[in-house]
Amino acid sequence: MSKMNTKALVEGAILASVTAVLGIMVYYMPFLSLLGMLWPTPIIIVGFRNGFKVSLISAIVAALIVGIFTEPFSGLYMFLVFGIAGIVMGTLMYKRVKPLINVTISGLVLAVCSVLGILLGFFIVGQSAANAVEEMMNLMSQSIDSAAEVYRSLGVAEEQLKATIDTMKESLTAIRHVIPTLFLLSGMLFSFINYKFVRLVLGRMKLYIEDLKPFSCWRVPDNFSIGMMIILLLTIIASNLGIPNMDTVQINVIYIIKWVFTIIGLAAVSFLLDKYGIRKALKAIILFLLFTSLSNYLAIAGLIDTIFDLRKLRKKHIGGI
Repeated sequence: MSKMNTKALVEGAILASVTAVLGIMVYYMPFLSLLGMLWPTPIIIVGFRNGFKVSLISAIVAALIVGIFTEPFSGLYMFLVFGIAGIVMGTLMYKRVKPLINVTISGLVLAVCSVLGILLGFFIVGQSAANAVEEMMNLMSQSIDSAAEVYRSLGVAEEQLKATIDTMKESLTAIRHVIPTLFLLSGMLFSFINYKFVRLVLGRMKLYIEDLKPFSCWRVPDNFSIGMMIILLLTIIASNLGIPNMDTVQINVIYIIKWVFTIIGLAAVSFLLDKYGIRKALKAIILFLLFTSLSNYLAIAGLIDTIFDLRKLRKKHIGGI
């Protein structure tokens, strides 16, 4: 048992070093910032192979090294935001939890930790998060006005320009209210990317973990729609009773429902394209164009597919997101 523990600690130390180097690279080379979301990959692998304790030690060591070679807050932030989520995902892999549950729990943890990390940053610099958001919105609004002046000087019609400005400023207002949903969606997305990437790395190491269902087979659980409708109804009742901030909660619930059914609609289109043998490259282009330009129609398609089970997935007992 002692030999096994020593081996696990040595492996954890090596992967902690890899994690730390990745974090330091991201700090000193901002153009590599996208690699930051893969920072927990070695921690996840340690957790998958050795369990919670070793992955926790590895994450702490990696964060300390990053903090020493950059600045203390960077190490703390990476541990809080990515390290904890990596520990959770790796431990759930170690316990052989279903991929769907793993990605969901890890995504929720990452979303919550991201909020805590940002709040901690504001606390350290002595600034209010609400004031920071307000300043950012004002800056973006001023940028829109500045861009409008440029277009006026180029002779763009005032009526057309006004409609565009109003739309953009309405979008800014909407963003202010759906920030919690944006954190939730980004947490789920990064969790999904990390799971797929770690599975790819483990595959190279001749280690196997269960994969998520093919995208074309994704569907919502049978009780999801009912549950979300109940939650939405409760928020409407609470809003009418004058409970503070219920309007914001209601908007976020609506956006979550909308984006879930958008993804299901996209999965239904993917299923249809697979059925007719569309090549992967063309399929990816079609799905990208639909997602970026017709998301509202995809949400309707997802809702219809959920109600009428057009892909007949319930009979096969497969899928799920």
